[in-house]
Amino acid sequence: MNSKYIELPDNLRLHYLERTTRNPDYTLLFLHGLSSSSYLWVPLVKEFESDIADIYCLDLRGHGLTDKPEGNYSLETLANDVHNFIKKKNLKNIIMIGQSMGGDLGVSICQKVNERIVGCIGIDGGAINLKENFESKKVALEKLRPPDLDGMDKDVMLTRLRKNWPDWSEDAIMGQFSIFSVNKDNKITKRLSLINHLKILESLWENDSISNLKNIKVPLLLILVKYNTDLTFIKDSNVRIDIERVNGDHDIHAQKPKLVHKIIEKRINGKFFEK
Repeated sequence: MNSKYIELPDNLRLHYLERTTRNPDYTLLFLHGLSSSSYLWVPLVKEFESDIADIYCLDLRGHGLTDKPEGNYSLETLANDVHNFIKKKNLKNIIMIGQSMGGDLGVSICQKVNERIVGCIGIDGGAINLKENFESKKVALEKLRPPDLDGMDKDVMLTRLRKNWPDWSEDAIMGQFSIFSVNKDNKITKRLSLINHLKILESLWENDSISNLKNIKVPLLLILVKYNTDLTFIKDSNVRIDIERVNGDHDIHAQKPKLVHKIIEKRINGKFFEK
């Protein structure tokens, strides 16, 4: 995949990975989870045939190699960045694919009618309901506050990652490691700052995932691992939502890319996303 940058409104320089082909059937637009990066999609992207779709993996605002301005980090702000990217690149026939927070971001975007987007996929995301799992926003922020890893030696962190995820490929391990920058002394720093991490968590707390699901305007596939949100309402709704539950890590796209690809390919070949 090619590593590129694009200038968006508000002087945001956004980094993304790109793989394009002639006459693609779809555009696959990948949105990573909270404190992740575009590079964690590499194992899954490699499973897709090179001529089926144009593929773009974004580093969202504050993440990866994208700019990290001060200010608002709400889901609405991140969604505006994605909309601006879509318009500037003139993307069409888009299937939005998001993991964890990126899944909820994708569902939020797909609430509104957009002729460019034909489908949405949430990978262990899209139905995050923090208010169902935590008694207050304060408790949620405390429980979900990320550990302070800044200053750890690069090689120590890589050893820890390989130990924690022994069944992950080296591409997946390095994709996970890409959330850190490394200084001249071989010490790491998280690319997403703590303050911006917490801002996004606050926005996730305020996000009404169930309402978003009820109002989604395109077919939605949810590939769920860890989340057990009550989705029984789907049976009585007018939205087109398919759910597949699998066993594995929260980052199932990195752990089992062949499985996730098979699930997605089945829906694409089965015309699930066609109007």
